[in-house]
Amino acid sequence: MTHAKDKKIHLAAFVTAGPGRPGGWRYPASESGWLDADYYQGIARTLEKGLFDLAFFADILAVPDRYQGSNDTQLRYGALGSLRLDPVVVLSIMAAATRHLGLASTRSTSHYEPFEVARSFATLDHLSAGRAAWNVVTSFQDAEARNFSKKEQVPRNKRYDRADEFLEVVFKLWDSWQDDALVQDRQTPLFADPSKVHYVDHEGEWFSVKGPLNVSRPPQGYPVILQAGASDRGRDFAAQWADAIFVSHDSLDSAKAFYKEIKDRVRSHGRDPDSLKVLPAATPLVGETQAIADEKDRALRALVDPHAGLSTLSYHLDVDLSKYPLDSALPDIDVPGVQGHYRKCAKPPNATS
Repeated sequence: MTHAKDKKIHLAAFVTAGPGRPGGWRYPASESGWLDADYYQGIARTLEKGLFDLAFFADILAVPDRYQGSNDTQLRYGALGSLRLDPVVVLSIMAAATRHLGLASTRSTSHYEPFEVARSFATLDHLSAGRAAWNVVTSFQDAEARNFSKKEQVPRNKRYDRADEFLEVVFKLWDSWQDDALVQDRQTPLFADPSKVHYVDHEGEWFSVKGPLNVSRPPQGYPVILQAGASDRGRDFAAQWADAIFVSHDSLDSAKAFYKEIKDRVRSHGRDPDSLKVLPAATPLVGETQAIADEKDRALRALVDPHAGLSTLSYHLDVDLSKYPLDSALPDIDVPGVQGHYRKCAKPPNATS
């Protein structure tokens, strides 16, 4: 995103700790060191050399099985959730290989606990000298819920209510240590000043947390908060809490409309509109000429099995798409998952954005 007043652009790399672009792992020149520390440190060094602000890891907490009630297509074709390492651990490895690169990981407010998340990101912030960021998501997949001893996902109308309280508790925990509470005076002795470490004593609808955190205050005070919600409630959540929001649009007009709307929402929450950065998505294909780039695009598309694509989209929508014909738009159905993806799929074939 560029600002007219300073002409700076912020670059964030969207990375996965496993196969990313559908079919990309089959490309002859692709790398596949997803289980190797050197692979991620190499990515980190390249991004830092290229002056990227941030490496941002998406995450998923299950091998999706929505399509045809099976995870076969995910595993067979190396699709979205076939393999995914814990990104916070990966970022710790990348932190050791860099000095300036921001380090962002997704963590769900639907399945983790506030103390666990506050502790993880405070730790990462210390180990990286103040470069940690948290991409806040509200999970929507029953497959993920079943991995956390739940039969089904938190209802849609409650997910952001839980997320609001989750963020409230996490910030209380980060604040439970004052900036100068960790003294480490050997002579007194005084390791940490008890008068500057506070219980949070939170009692709410979703969480009961006594505190304090057992990690001193993060170097940034608060790790950077990222968000990517496209729904009305998601946009309002981002406007209240986020430092940056990731977006994807089909047209310049829709992107401009979103930019104005989200800045107005930020203002309505009593925040400076410039405090929220908007990061639009782009998927570059690099080639020495346009023809080479076009051929690379065709080659990559040819490597995507249709079932892998349908399986991945079924995950995003949380709907089994094997029930619907491929040559028509989706009908009017209740979509528990990503509403933006559904709106695109439900358009008539010749509709414009």
